[in-house]
Amino acid sequence: MWNAEIYDSFGKERMQPSIDLAARLKDKKFKRILDVGCGSGMSTAAVLSTWEDAEVTGVDLSEEMLQKARKILPQVQFIRRDCSKSLADLGTFDLIFSNAFLQWIPNQEDFIGQTFSMLEEGGVLAVQIPLFDEMPASKCILEVEKIWEERFAGIEEDKFITHTAAHYYDIFAEHTTKVHMWVTDYCHIMQNHEQILDFLRGAALTPYQSRLNEKEMQAFADEVLIRIEKAYPIRKNGTVLFPFRRLFLTGEK
Repeated sequence: MWNAEIYDSFGKERMQPSIDLAARLKDKKFKRILDVGCGSGMSTAAVLSTWEDAEVTGVDLSEEMLQKARKILPQVQFIRRDCSKSLADLGTFDLIFSNAFLQWIPNQEDFIGQTFSMLEEGGVLAVQIPLFDEMPASKCILEVEKIWEERFAGIEEDKFITHTAAHYYDIFAEHTTKVHMWVTDYCHIMQNHEQILDFLRGAALTPYQSRLNEKEMQAFADEVLIRIEKAYPIRKNGTVLFPFRRLFLTGEK
């Protein structure tokens, strides 16, 4: 279950990719924009600050996230929807923006095809995908999951799925020849290893939290933390570097 407060505790770190993705398109003019998987509105804020005169709609499944988004951006229409299903009834758009959402749905190829069909001619689909599976933190979690595997039957259905950059390129290329793709390594400076664990609670650990009680989740997190401490060494000044790789793609219809 999503917790907006936990997710937003690293708001600056989570919002920067949205800012960077929007910046790549800032020279284009968009009148109607859809933010898919908008969450608590951080990505929507980046979009709105880039295209102030656009009509922006945000959609997300989490009502808790949407309530926070509505308070922050009352001028935006936020709609509760299961974004893994067709959104075609919302109409067509000049820009469909999706920051750190695609990895949460299994039918990613269908989603990309459907969103391209919702674009006006010359419209753009812009997505950012965390390449979490390539990170040491992912391996830390998986090691502990194997120890607790009897408790996590069917958890793969709730965990996010990421593919290679080439795989996503191939999907985009089925719908357009105008594809731009790049990878950015963000290096978050954490004060301690516990901050890395707190960051993971906002997304990567959510499938486990829904299957464990509070005491069990604490034990699970403690085991993950032990591995994080080994995977991410403390620097000379006492801080811990937490590199986070993200994939960006834009495709113009």
